[in-house]
Amino acid sequence: MSSQVSKKHKRIFFASLTAALAALALWSGPAPLRAPAGAQSVNGLERVTLGGVKQWISIRGHDRRNPVLLFLHGGPGSANLAKLRVQCPELEQHFVVVTWDQRGAGKSQAAFDADTLSIEQIVSDTHELILMLKARFGVDAVYLMGFSWGTVPGLLVAARYPKDLHAYIGAGQIVDYAEGERQSLAYVQDVARERNDEETLRALSAIDPAYNTANWYKQLMTQRKWLLKYGGVYHTADSYNHEALMLLRAPEYSLMDFALWPGASARSLKTFWPALMQINLAEMVPEMQVPVYFFAGRYDRNAPSPLVEAYFAQLRAPAGKELIWFEDAAHDVFFDQPARMVETLLRIKHWLKP
Repeated sequence: MSSQVSKKHKRIFFASLTAALAALALWSGPAPLRAPAGAQSVNGLERVTLGGVKQWISIRGHDRRNPVLLFLHGGPGSANLAKLRVQCPELEQHFVVVTWDQRGAGKSQAAFDADTLSIEQIVSDTHELILMLKARFGVDAVYLMGFSWGTVPGLLVAARYPKDLHAYIGAGQIVDYAEGERQSLAYVQDVARERNDEETLRALSAIDPAYNTANWYKQLMTQRKWLLKYGGVYHTADSYNHEALMLLRAPEYSLMDFALWPGASARSLKTFWPALMQINLAEMVPEMQVPVYFFAGRYDRNAPSPLVEAYFAQLRAPAGKELIWFEDAAHDVFFDQPARMVETLLRIKHWLKP
């Protein structure tokens, strides 16, 4: 009898342990605000319906009466719900900061559907979210900020729906995807040549700059590996370790979200890639009817800054435009120069204050 009781207790123990570990793997929630929450503060991690599918957003701010700032992450497929909270926390004192994992990305990876995942769908989802935020906070317009890939739907939304925006901010602005990839590959090849790194140069020389071969994804990952090492992504780091740690530590993401993140990111990129290589925003959007700000890292070779400089020069923007250089940054200006990022956004807010 005692043996049977002992076995029963063990089964109960292991079942309870398994349930506890499963709950831990699936748990997530909003991080606390850095200052005590007040009556007007807002801090939520929510699942909303955009384009008919459930997607996750984070809404944070010390005063819900502040302007709304919607952030569009990079990738495609990056998970960035925690990026502004960790790297630019002061923004929450001056804006209602909304970050969003787009369909197929990060916490919204379950919404992946290759048949509906398209640039136009993300543009539609973005505008639907803007209208949702306007209604929720009772405002006429929001600030829209895109980063890297996020600047593609961001710029298209800003061009089509200027009345819904105070301003558009493009950080690491994409212009011509195909030409940007050609220049980015040429950069790492030049650095390898300067360093007499023959082995790396041979690997890079085998890459098709149009990424139109059967093994294009492997070639792209090889190029990105050396772009990272050669300072074209970050000016102050040469690995993605800080990004991985940020996600692992972020309460916005469960351990399951973290485990699924790399695969979801790769899946989104592979799905979008053919359409991305056809994107040339300089041709598609020659004029904007909303104030435009481009944040360019001087050492950016991921979205080569000479392309955005040329686009800025030709862009017609009667409501105003400014190209703002981050002299000690590469592609990720949020990571390389967070204080300047906050300072510049507050300056824009002050200029455009109704």
